[in-house]
Amino acid sequence: MKKKQKVDMGIAIFLILIGVILLILPLFNISNIKWLNTGIFSLYTILNLIQFILTKESKDYEGLHSAIGSLIVLIANLLIRPINNPKTLSMLLMTWIIFMSLAKLKKMDYYHDRRDRMWKIRAFNLSLFILAGVLACINLAYEGVVQVLVIGFFMLIHGILELFDPIVKTLIAHS
Repeated sequence: MKKKQKVDMGIAIFLILIGVILLILPLFNISNIKWLNTGIFSLYTILNLIQFILTKESKDYEGLHSAIGSLIVLIANLLIRPINNPKTLSMLLMTWIIFMSLAKLKKMDYYHDRRDRMWKIRAFNLSLFILAGVLACINLAYEGVVQVLVIGFFMLIHGILELFDPIVKTLIAHS
């Protein structure tokens, strides 16, 4: 397994852990969505910067693009006051999903050959990511506990989808 695949797998596992932690937080009556969003976007920005720095030699700029998109949404999250409004929360999450989708689409475009297996896997992965994100945005119209659970499930799904890429590359390399 190459260094890039190990880093990508580590980041994906960390995203799964973030999702699991978010799913556990309502048990301890922690549901302040503004601070949780700030923490999630901050952590995601830092994780993607670390991923970009560790995999710079592979010329993969998805981590940098994702970090910039997350930073923009983080700043918007800090500047917008009525974050407890479900519409505002949905718009922030949808903006973040759009930025992440654009970064994934740029990386997917790296594989110009549409007959390539990795292009098909990335296209499927991107479709599932967008579907999960839209479903998460629709379900944010409830109270704080449900919002935390929905974002937790979304981060869990996002981590699992991010785990596909290094696993598939490793399986293709060994076959």
